[in-house]
This record gives sequence, structure tokens and C-alpha cells, in this order.
Amino acid sequence: MKTPLRNRYVIGSLVIASALLWLVTTSMKTNTLRAVPVAQLREADATPRSFVGQRLRVMGFVGHDPVRRTPQQTPHGTVNVARFQVTANGAAGAGAKANQTLLVEYRDALPDSFRAGGPVQVDGVYSAAGTMQADHVFTKCPSKYDEAGKPGAAKGADEKGYKSPAKNSAEKIAGAQPQRSAQTAS
Repeated sequence: MKTPLRNRYVIGSLVIASALLWLVTTSMKTNTLRAVPVAQLREADATPRSFVGQRLRVMGFVGHDPVRRTPQQTPHGTVNVARFQVTANGAAGAGAKANQTLLVEYRDALPDSFRAGGPVQVDGVYSAAGTMQADHVFTKCPSKYDEAGKPGAAKGADEKGYKSPAKNSAEKIAGAQPQRSAQTAS
């Protein structure tokens, strides 16, 4: 009589475990975005593996063309829709290649650190080839990469204006040691 009762527990445990596994995998699929650089996204438009219709996280640089704000009437009132370009290399403008730019439409306030040529990450739906309907726009804090708002002005920065974490750590350690010895000597 112990065998049928034991089988029930095993089968019940397997059903519960498989249901939990199914819940975890389906929730991960809906909350996970694929990160794609602008160049890769635009190159895929010419292939059967286009990203149109998918939720994505696109990384690039804000284009140098000005942000266009267009008022749009909704059932809840008027909303300003911001339209701007995201480019693959930050050198957008009149000479930018069409396959290296992405037009983004965003219906919320842009971050304070949003600036032309700055790094940007856009989450949303790739609605048509070259156009994205954004849900979120994220920018990097410029103070982490440059001093006084001048790209490339930071000590130890490379040609793009970014500091190497290993180099900065070594500078901090080297700079901290003489100060400690000077304090202990007095």
C-alpha cells in the first residue's frame, strides 16, 4: 500500500516543479530585452531576420540633429512626442549614413543628461524599419566620463573621453599612498 501513496507524492511533486519551471521561464521571456547596437539593428532590416515588431534595447549615441517635439492629442490630454535620432557612432548629422541611424519617438520627459553626441540606451518596440517607439530612454552621467562637461578632458581618458577602470584604480592607489605616508609622518 505504500507504493501507490509514494507514486502520488512523486507525481504531485513533478507537476508542481514543472509548473514552477514554466512560470519562471515565461516571466523571464516577457521581462528580458535583447540588447542590439544601432548598426546591427539596421543591417538586419535588409535580411529576413529583421527585428521589426520586437521589443528591444538599442544602444547608440544621440544624433546631432535637434530633438523635434510635436504635440499630440490623446484621450487624457495633449502629449509632447519627442522625436530624435540615435546613431551607431555619434557622428550623426547631414553626413550620417541612413543605415546607421534610428528615428526614436518618445512620449515622456527626456533625461537631464540627454545631449547631442552622448551615449544613450532606448527600450521599446521596433515598429518599422528605422523607427522605434520608445518606452524608456536612459543616458550615462557625463560627470563619470569627463570633467567640466568637456569630452576627453578627464585625466587618463582615451580618445573617446572614457576612462579605463583599471587605470583609474591604479591612479587612486598611487595617489593615496603618498598622502597616507605624509599624514603618518606628522
